[in-house]
Amino acid sequence: MAEIDKRRVMEKIRIIQECLNKLRTLSQLSVDEFTSDFKNFDSAKYNLQIAIEAMIDIGNHIISRKGLGTPKTYRDTFEALHKGNIIPKEDLATYKLMARFRNRIVHFYDEVDDREVYKILQNNLADFSSFIEHVSKLLSGT
Repeated sequence: MAEIDKRRVMEKIRIIQECLNKLRTLSQLSVDEFTSDFKNFDSAKYNLQIAIEAMIDIGNHIISRKGLGTPKTYRDTFEALHKGNIIPKEDLATYKLMARFRNRIVHFYDEVDDREVYKILQNNLADFSSFIEHVSKLLSGT
C-alpha cells in the first residue's frame, strides 16, 4: 500500500486555510453589509465550496492510500475516514452536512440563500479547523 503523500495533503490544507482566511474576513461583516453586496455572497459560496472540496480530496487520498474502501458519495468519504479512525464520531455528522452543503451549492445553487451562508460564516468555520487538526494528527503519527 502506498504512503500518504504529505506534500499533496499539505497543499490541500493550505487551500482550506486560504479559503478560511477569506471566509473569516467576510464573517466580520454585519448581516446587512454581507447581504447588501452580491460579491460577499458569491465569494463566501465559492470559498466554502473550494474548502469543502479540498477536505473531500484529502479524505479520498487518505482512503485510497490506507485501503479504506471506495466511497460512492462525498458523504461516504467522511464515513470511511471515521471507520478508519481518522475523524471522530462526534464530527462525522458535521462533515457529512458539509458535503451535502457543497452539493447544494453546486447542483441546487438556487436554493442557497445569503442569510444561510452568513449563518455558516458566523457559526461553522471552526469545523474546517477541526478537520485540519484530525488530518495533521494522522500525518504526524500521533
